[in-house]
Formats: sequence, structure tokens, C-alpha cells
Amino acid sequence: MKNQVRSDKRTKKAIDDDRLTLGNIVVLVFLAVMFGLFPLAVNVTAISDFPFFSLADGFVAIRHIKYYFFITVIALALFAELALLVTGTFSYGGAQKKVKLKKPFLKTLSFTDFAAAAFLLSCAISTLLSEYKELAFFGETTLGSSSTGRNNGLLLIMALVTMYFLLTRCFRCRETVLLVLAVSSSLVYLLTVLNGFYIDPLGMLEPFRYSTQKVFTEFFSTIGNKNMLSSFICVTLPVSVCMAAQTEKAWRRAIYVVSSALGSMALIVGDSDSGMLGMAVFIIVFLAVYIRRPKMLKGYLLALCAMSAGILLLRGFSALMGDNIKELGQFSHALLYSNAVFFILPCLAAVTAAVYIVNRNGRELDVPKAVPVAILALLGASVLALLGAVLYFTLIDTKTDLGSMEKLLRLNDAWGTHRGVMWLRSFRIFGDAPFYRKLFGTGPDTFYFAFMPYFGELEQFGNSSTDAAHNEYLNYLITIGISGLGAYLALLGGALSRAVKARRERPMAMVFAAPVIAYAVQAVVNIAVPISLPLLFIFISLSEAEAKEYDKIREIDP
Repeated sequence: MKNQVRSDKRTKKAIDDDRLTLGNIVVLVFLAVMFGLFPLAVNVTAISDFPFFSLADGFVAIRHIKYYFFITVIALALFAELALLVTGTFSYGGAQKKVKLKKPFLKTLSFTDFAAAAFLLSCAISTLLSEYKELAFFGETTLGSSSTGRNNGLLLIMALVTMYFLLTRCFRCRETVLLVLAVSSSLVYLLTVLNGFYIDPLGMLEPFRYSTQKVFTEFFSTIGNKNMLSSFICVTLPVSVCMAAQTEKAWRRAIYVVSSALGSMALIVGDSDSGMLGMAVFIIVFLAVYIRRPKMLKGYLLALCAMSAGILLLRGFSALMGDNIKELGQFSHALLYSNAVFFILPCLAAVTAAVYIVNRNGRELDVPKAVPVAILALLGASVLALLGAVLYFTLIDTKTDLGSMEKLLRLNDAWGTHRGVMWLRSFRIFGDAPFYRKLFGTGPDTFYFAFMPYFGELEQFGNSSTDAAHNEYLNYLITIGISGLGAYLALLGGALSRAVKARRERPMAMVFAAPVIAYAVQAVVNIAVPISLPLLFIFISLSEAEAKEYDKIREIDP
């Protein structure tokens, strides 16, 4: 306990002495723009009448709009930092003394830094070897087009890795930017709920009301398709939940708690199992993280209470609207209309109250170290058991009638809204590829061309083509090969492992790691697009930045 107090004081002193330079301020402005405006960016059309703009075409090319928004903002931030360096004003305003590291340059680079560089290098080689070099470099960037790519070309990857090195070197933690994210994401969540009940305050859905396209029923808020909304929620909602545990001020906690409640409502209305999966794993992992730290546990449980209350509020709103809600899948429908929430919420509230009472005088909870280990072990065992069951019923016992569980436990062409046909053919594409294609893939964002021989097999499911495997890891395996996928996994693993190592003295490292965990889980059944990828890489970068601050603390006071 004494060591922890001493560690907390040393960390607080390091934060208090960490005054901002102009270089830090540029990064914080960049984050404020990305957190505050990027989620809300849509296609705006100028009109002649007041208010002189229209959002009727807001969903048109929304993925491209956000792509260009991010590219523009990161280019401006990089230009500003370079201008500060050239003029010698980068460090102006900083009062702290520079710590001179007596190390060769390469030894100052972390494992995560090397992984980020390797990811970029692998994608560059993949582009050079690709038969579709222009698409592999730029991605599908034509406004209104979605035929062959997802804007995930080498140019986007260059921007993401550039941002990583910029943020990991220039970020200094200020909670204000996270409050901005909580407010903007709350607006997205609220619009999602309204859109789910066919309420369209921005007029973005109205043009598609009588269209044969799925936009009217499957697009929400300022994000778009429900799968993209799912990945956005997984990369934003965990931050609000964790900050409810971390923040010191009651009014800030109130903002994060409200955001958590709205996020749970949006997750159900958005009706994407991938988001449910990502958030479920996040909740279990962070229960293990906080369970022995009552000061944080009580805020975390309060956020979970708010999420449960949000489900009840959504149910009440649904009744008020005559249950005129967009179609929900089996799991989302069960969460919303099951009576289990009437049991879960009081239990959560009772446990939360108990933790508040126990911790009112700063008392610790007498929770054995084995408890968080057991929680994580149980989670791991459950994942392995599920994977084992899928392999058994897919490869060995292919005849047993599994009833309603077949869509979960038997991987066939129809599995997961016909994700199965894309996954199984992807394995075949990889197996048939020459060695250099296995190593470097067909080029970033070129899955469309790799899968082209199997388009005919998609027609039985109502699709004539696809430009993504609907599994980010399989998609990377095909497009940037073993080298690119390996580097990407190393980047994720490096950021997470270093955040865990730094969590005691830099607790914000785990806040930034939380969305990385949720996103990485939902990515198993989802698509990477510039709507959520920039936010993912921001949090990878911020968790690594906190880990680097931890490294400095350890060097100063081992």
C-alpha cells in the first residue's frame, strides 16, 4: 500500500510538472478536432435558402467524407509541427527540463514503434508488388463509389503511422479532449436512437424512405451502416466507461455516465452482434482490471449501472413510440425486451452502493489477487471452448442437427449473415496463392480483385460482389499478407502489453487501451474503414505515449 501511494505521488508530480509546449498544444488541438468534429462530419450541400446548407445527402459518400477529413486534419497537424520545429518554437512554453537519454537512437524505440514501422513497410512492399498499384496506394477514393475498395490504401496507412509517431512523441494527457469525445459521441448515440425509431431530425434518412436501398433501415446517425456504427461504438464507449472510473470531478463523471447510458442504447438500436461482442469482452476484462481498486471500481460499476438503466429507458421509449423500432436481431431484441434487466440493474446498483460505502474513507477491498486472474482465465477458457466447439462441428461432426445454434457453432457458407462464404473462400485464396503473395498479399484494399473468382457463389445470398472479407484479420491476410498481418498484430499486442505494464503509474494507459481491446474483438466479424480506423490508431498511439511516459519515470526513479 505504501509503495502504491508513493507511486501515485510520483506519477502526480510528473503530471503536474508536465507543462505544455506549442508542440503539445498542436497535438491536443488535433485530438479535439478528431474527437469533436470527425464523428459528426457528413456530406453538406450548399443551398440558396436559409440556413444555406442541407444534410439531405449527408449519407452520400460518408466514408469518403470522413477519409478526406482525417487526411486533411493530420496533414495540417504535421505541417504545424514541422513549422514549429523549423522556427525553433516547438518547445516554447514548456517549463520542464529535458531528460537527455544516454542511449543510441534505435534503443529509444519501443517494440510498438518497430511494429508500426514494420506495418508501414510491409504495406509499402505489398503495394509495389500489387497488380493494382494505383488502387493499392490510394484506396477507393472516388466520391460516391464503393465498388472495389474501402479507402484503406497505402496513403491512409501512411497517414495512420505518421499520426502514431506524432502522437507518441508529442501527446501530453489532458482530460478536456476526452470530455470532447464523450460529448460528440453522445450526440452520435442520441441520433442513433432517434433514427432507430424513424425520427430523423437532420433529414438525412428521408431521401431513402421509399428507396430499395438498405440505407433507410441500416444507416444511423452521422456514421452510416450499422456495422460501421458498431465499430465506432466499440472505439468510443469504452473510453466513457473507463473515464467514469478514472475522473476526479463529479460533473465530469456525470458526463461520462450519461454517455455510457446513451452508448448502450445506441448499441442495441444499431443491432450489430460485433459491437455486442466487443463490448462484452471489454466489460469482463475491465472488471478484472478494476476489481482490486475500489476507488476506480465504484465509478466503473456506476457506468455499468447507467448502461443497464439506458436499456430500461430505451424500452420505455419504445413503448411510448408503439414499438415502432427498426428491425432488431435476436440478441438485440432479447436484451431490450427480456425481463433480465429488471434483475441485473438492482443487483448492479446494490454492489455499486456497497463499494461506495466500503471505500468512503479510502478503505481497500480485501479482494485476493487470484480473483482478477480467475476472471480472465474464465474468459479465456470460454473463448477456447467456443472455438473448439466451432472446429468440432465444422470439421468433425458435420451431421448433427444443432437447431438454432447452428448459425453460431457450424461454420458454413451461410454462417454469420453469409460471412462464412467469404471466410472459407478467403482461406482457399490464401492457400492457393504463390509464396510471395502469402507473404505480402495482393496489395492494400484489393480484396475485391482477390475474391473476384467467387462472386458467383455470393449471388445465392443476394450479393453480386464484395470488397472486404468481413473479418479484418482475414482481410489483411489476403491483401497485405503474413508480413502485414503479423506487424499489425504486433502493433496491437505491443500497445496493449506496454499499457498493462504502465497501468500502475500511468493509469490513463489502460483507458486508452480499452477501445483497442473492444475494437480488436469486434474486428473478427467486421470491416476496417476510415470511419473508425483513425480513432483506433489514435488510442493505440495514446496508450503507447503513456507507456513512454512510464519509461521516463522509471529512468528517473527506478
